[in-house]
Amino acid sequence: MKWLSDLLLGGIIEKFTGPLLAAYQAKLAAETDQQRLAAEEAIKGIEAARDIAVVEASDRWSATHVGRLLIVIPFGLWWAAIYIVQILNPWFGFHLVVVDVPPHVNDMALVLIPAIVIGDAGALLARRIRR
Repeated sequence: MKWLSDLLLGGIIEKFTGPLLAAYQAKLAAETDQQRLAAEEAIKGIEAARDIAVVEASDRWSATHVGRLLIVIPFGLWWAAIYIVQILNPWFGFHLVVVDVPPHVNDMALVLIPAIVIGDAGALLARRIRR
């Protein structure tokens, strides 16, 4: 089971360390001051996003936590309802229907869910680094 957690956590960590590593490599490979400054700006932006994600994930009423409660959990329940209905309808002859999510809510969730996942992954990464 440890191999599975290493695989999953390694993938999460790679999403944070990959862009940062690429930015540092670009800084080292920079041939001009302009390229070096652009790489430093990218590094500052990535580190700032990481720091914000870590702080928000540690706060109980942060945007990440509230977003998880208001967006991620309802979407998870909606998807679970779709699968349950697809199983129950043929087995028991039900005619249950799961109502579609309104388009504006769906568009908002497509932006917020990845942001929440990234925030949680940042907190996980910070806890692993502190150990």
